[in-house]
Amino acid sequence: MRKIWRGLRGEPEGSGLGAVTPVRSLPGSFDVGTVALSADGRYGLCGGGDGPVRLWDLTTGSLLRELGTDGAGGAGLWTCGRRVVACGGGWFNAWNTSLLGWEGRLDTRPPAGRRGEPVLHTGASDRRGAVTFSADGRFALGICDDNALRMWDLAGPVFVPTLRGPGVRIPPVQTLQGHGAYPTAVWLSADGQRAVSAGSDGKIRVWNVAGGTALSIPHPDGWVSSVCLSGDGRLVLAAGDHGGRTLWLLDATTGALVRAFEAARGRSPRRSEDLSAEVPVARLTSDGRFAITGENDGRIRIWATSTGRCVRTLEGHTDEVRAIALTPDDRFLLSGSSDGTVRQWQVGR
Repeated sequence: MRKIWRGLRGEPEGSGLGAVTPVRSLPGSFDVGTVALSADGRYGLCGGGDGPVRLWDLTTGSLLRELGTDGAGGAGLWTCGRRVVACGGGWFNAWNTSLLGWEGRLDTRPPAGRRGEPVLHTGASDRRGAVTFSADGRFALGICDDNALRMWDLAGPVFVPTLRGPGVRIPPVQTLQGHGAYPTAVWLSADGQRAVSAGSDGKIRVWNVAGGTALSIPHPDGWVSSVCLSGDGRLVLAAGDHGGRTLWLLDATTGALVRAFEAARGRSPRRSEDLSAEVPVARLTSDGRFAITGENDGRIRIWATSTGRCVRTLEGHTDEVRAIALTPDDRFLLSGSSDGTVRQWQVGR
């Protein structure tokens, strides 16, 4: 391997985690803010900022296509790997990976006003991480500038193959309201039935998507940068600043604190110190046994959720890690960083 892979550190003994092997490094965009993996790990996707959305064949490391620049808000792959959907500027843009063909776009912004101008604040935001997808890529849940979350069904409408104009306007199938200020993070479960979001109003909300109801969990301590649900929907993993801790688990049915994770950087937590930017992204493995964090020091850390201890540290990125994706079987990990690279890892269990 190249010298840029500087090794793995940590305490794997007894954790049940096997070797984590770096596979390859790929050029992403200037500032990778979103990554996605197909279920079989064959295709990888990255996007962010004003750079192009890039689709990779991860079995060979070859770039299949650059897919435009409207992917800042989020990007996803359908389970079969045959369709790429990226969100930016209020549009969902789709490409067919089999034919490498442009399918078109859908406009999430409803018309309003005497001249029919779109109402931008009710469409999907193009901020980093503002859109999340179900595992099969059919449903997209997005943060909107009116502080609501809206879900769109991307399987029903026909994408209009045009690079200009609004495309087909697609109404949301569900609107989730409750945050009193702009949501800072959102996550949709694999089946699209549950979601979790965090807002700058000091609340984490666990949603029943179909019913539009939520458990509201107070979070007055600071900023929440990332949230996700365990595969069984019983736990919420949150990253940000929680009384001097940057990673913690919550009970998704009661809101009770299950565990705060240890400080991994050799310092004691101090309430006066703002740690909210230390962990930009956090994800759980499908069985919930491990949490994986992308951190602002360029490292990826793997944690045992049963103990809250860091069991492995992955080094290679040279700037903050802002995006992480796992295959459903947890065999492959994709990470994206502000250093402009995407890295592929193979995880042994």
